[in-house]
Amino acid sequence: MQVNPRTRQGATVPKPPGALPVPLLSSRSRGWTGITVELHHFRGVDALVPVREHVVGVHIAGSVNLCQSRGRHTCVRHVRAGDVTITPCGEPKRFQHAGENVVLLLKLAPAFVQDVAGEEYPLDPERFELRENFGVADPGLVTIGKQLLAGLEPEGPAGRLHVESLTVQLVTHLLRHHCTASIGERRAGSGLSPRKLQRVLDYIDANLRDEMALADLAALVTMSPGHFAHLFRQTTGLPPHRYVLERRIDRAKALLRDTDLPITDIAQYVGCASHSHLSVMFHRETGVTPRDFRRQA
Repeated sequence: MQVNPRTRQGATVPKPPGALPVPLLSSRSRGWTGITVELHHFRGVDALVPVREHVVGVHIAGSVNLCQSRGRHTCVRHVRAGDVTITPCGEPKRFQHAGENVVLLLKLAPAFVQDVAGEEYPLDPERFELRENFGVADPGLVTIGKQLLAGLEPEGPAGRLHVESLTVQLVTHLLRHHCTASIGERRAGSGLSPRKLQRVLDYIDANLRDEMALADLAALVTMSPGHFAHLFRQTTGLPPHRYVLERRIDRAKALLRDTDLPITDIAQYVGCASHSHLSVMFHRETGVTPRDFRRQA
């Protein structure tokens, strides 16, 4: 008589864990520096997941009893919307739950985290670790996560420069609140010199129609992206992405007021993918559409 390979003495052999399903949305094709953002809808999970990056899980919706196992440690916790899990890179982790939830996964490259730590704080990047946390409340991480999720929307507010600035902000938050080392204040800095600042501002004005990366701006003044973002804000009072957005709005206003260019052409001149993209951005910042602004000017 043949014995069912799934049974032994009448008991069912547990099914081995699988892999996580394909995400609903992913930034993997966007070329963002230091981070991958994925939105998942999980229905009954039993997955063994390699952890090659630091992973922050922001629980968007649903309420489940989540079991996680890593090495010899297993923990079960009730996780609900607004909770956060933090998994440093290292050993694979097994996740299991029988319910349904929506989770945003923020996957950070370890080298990027080390670069921010070494540039922004008096930390030896080789002598600190992120702490593993399972189902903690952290409204700050939830806010950053939702802003990064908006970057996956085709006409959302977060272009590449915005996303990379948020990534630095995310890493800084993790270092200050979820790190084994004691983090003091950022390294002292006096801001950008007038010459360096003007070099960056000139570049921004000359390239408003193009996608900009934080690394591109930082390279102009030979700095790391994180350190540049901090000094730029210290000097101008605005983060780089916000300054660029305001310059694009100013340029759009000038073109709407002083030329007869079609709004579709104006959208291209200020780095928007379409007429509707410009309309969404312009209305969000000014309270009126480009067409109404031109009519009122």
